Amino acid sequence: MKKIIYFIVAVVMFTGCNNFLDQKPLTLKTSANFPQTADDAKQMMAGIYTTMNNAQRFADQSYFLVCQIASDDALGGGGMNDVKAQAYENFQYSDPEMLNHAWTEGYTGIYRANYAIENLGNIGTDVISESLNNQYKGEALFLRAWFYYQLTTLFGDVPLTTKTEPENLPAATSEQLYGQMASDLKTAIEIMPNVSYDQTEDGRVTRWAAEALMARVYLFYTGFYQKDALPLADGGSVTKQNVVDWLGDCISNSGHHLVSDFHELWPYTNSATIGDYKYIQDYMDSTGKSLTYASDNGARNPETMFAEKFSNFSDWGVKRGYSNQYELYFALRGLQPLQNTFPFAGGWGQGNSVPKSLVDEWEADEPNDPRLWASVMNIEKEVVPLGYKRGQWDFVMESNYWGKKYNGIAAKASDGSIKNDYSVVMYGNNDNNQLSHTDDLIFIRYADVLLMMSELTEDAQYMNEVRARADLPPVSYSLQNIQKERRHEFAFEGLRWNDMRRWGPAYAKAALESQVGVPIYNFGEPATQKALSPKGIVNATTKQKAFSRYRNRR
Repeated sequence: MKKIIYFIVAVVMFTGCNNFLDQKPLTLKTSANFPQTADDAKQMMAGIYTTMNNAQRFADQSYFLVCQIASDDALGGGGMNDVKAQAYENFQYSDPEMLNHAWTEGYTGIYRANYAIENLGNIGTDVISESLNNQYKGEALFLRAWFYYQLTTLFGDVPLTTKTEPENLPAATSEQLYGQMASDLKTAIEIMPNVSYDQTEDGRVTRWAAEALMARVYLFYTGFYQKDALPLADGGSVTKQNVVDWLGDCISNSGHHLVSDFHELWPYTNSATIGDYKYIQDYMDSTGKSLTYASDNGARNPETMFAEKFSNFSDWGVKRGYSNQYELYFALRGLQPLQNTFPFAGGWGQGNSVPKSLVDEWEADEPNDPRLWASVMNIEKEVVPLGYKRGQWDFVMESNYWGKKYNGIAAKASDGSIKNDYSVVMYGNNDNNQLSHTDDLIFIRYADVLLMMSELTEDAQYMNEVRARADLPPVSYSLQNIQKERRHEFAFEGLRWNDMRRWGPAYAKAALESQVGVPIYNFGEPATQKALSPKGIVNATTKQKAFSRYRNRR
């Protein structure tokens, strides 16, 4: 199985002059002796990436799950004890720790990135080459910007630190925070190798990912804060033309491209499952297509530009984050027999219940768009006939529709038994209904590069390339068309929340209010979704930031 394993690097800082602290440590890695070797440098970098796995170890306190639920893509759901998910849905307070983990892991990642940036310059070219040192530094700069992007879009203005020395800092301004992100990404773009993505190590940040993240940061900052350019930390700015040039570089030189069919992005098309999944078999019969999962048997997905990687080494201790916990949290609640939900595995039922308003709008806008049912499960058609029962355990905010993209995918073994994840059949993973899921969590896809380029240049050709992959006719450029295209292409991928907000309070308010009154089931009984708090909507859609008040509890 072609999986990248990231191990935690323990970096212990010693201060003071007592004799016992002056002794040479024999087993611990410290700032005095680490990194020294090429392996040290690689471990140091892996420690930064591991922070992302640690962050989703408690998925109900994670940035990605908040973005999913806070948008109009999905409802909070879960059961009686899943108060965090339901609080995110309504922009309410649930408990003192509701976002503590996201805050802590964000700054842990920043500390590790700062440590790497400070210490890479101390490694000689006789240990690692200058090009590899630049690659590592570019990765660390990208990841620092990534962690700050998550923190600022979740909490608003937060403390800004670019060094490991302990400091008691006030919140920085948005200009300072985004200026640092822009400077980090600009440097990363300039120093990272200009080589095709398939010549780089899978799972590592590339120049192309940095160019894409720069565009995402630029669009959010200029949209949400109504600015003309993105500031740089040491003066100057990143202009729209700069971003367009970088995206053009990515399109021309990265080697990334769209996969041939949208369905091939998602693990339900894996070779161990696809032959038994009726929806896919019907789709292939009706179109004459033959599908292959883009990541099948460890293949490298050409559309994936930046993703979180997982492995089969997870357990219920500190390694829980090595499994994709979103595929557990987003799965249908109740852990019913797998034959009742096949090919989808069961789980906690949080943050993946699709409001009927999304389906209705999508069908009205693009009735022939195959991405709708590639992304959304129609429960009545797909799993109720298999024996799926509503209202399992204490399921609330359950709708007739469910997201497909990040849901554990089961497979049948040679003896006919159904395993909790296809990785059990394909890779020999342990069969565990909560820890077996290892699919990548994709943060940046090449389709996003094309749609951001279309939005920045107001040129429909890039948007129409994405539409052509879905066998949809070309359209002219308009902001409304790009808004629809982004929603349909990236539903349930964590992008909608910030897209809504950067397009303005009126757009975000209308999107959130579209969920009010949609039909749901609570404990299996028909109900309707209640209205959101007017104050919550205001906080969620303006510069007050939806969750800024919780930063003061850290």
